[in-house]
Amino acid sequence: MSSKQQCITPELTAELRSLHRIMQAIDILADHPELAVVAYGKVWRFVDMLKVSMRYAYLAKLHGFDVEPFRRWYNREADIFQRHGVRWHNE
Repeated sequence: MSSKQQCITPELTAELRSLHRIMQAIDILADHPELAVVAYGKVWRFVDMLKVSMRYAYLAKLHGFDVEPFRRWYNREADIFQRHGVRWHNE
């Protein structure tokens, strides 16, 4: 087991699951950034989707999942992420 896998806590796993559900609920924002989505007691906007997706990718990577598709999306749309103050972190 790598040192990264050793730092996975039940709370991080629960957060990953929660973010997965949120991403499923708000994924329409990727194609329609002008919309707002009400889910899980919150109004979600495009910038929220970007931030959630970044955290989701980080936690997925920590859990050993392949995040290369996310990384390619981020690289392709880096200007949009940066415009909203969301940056890729190699944590």
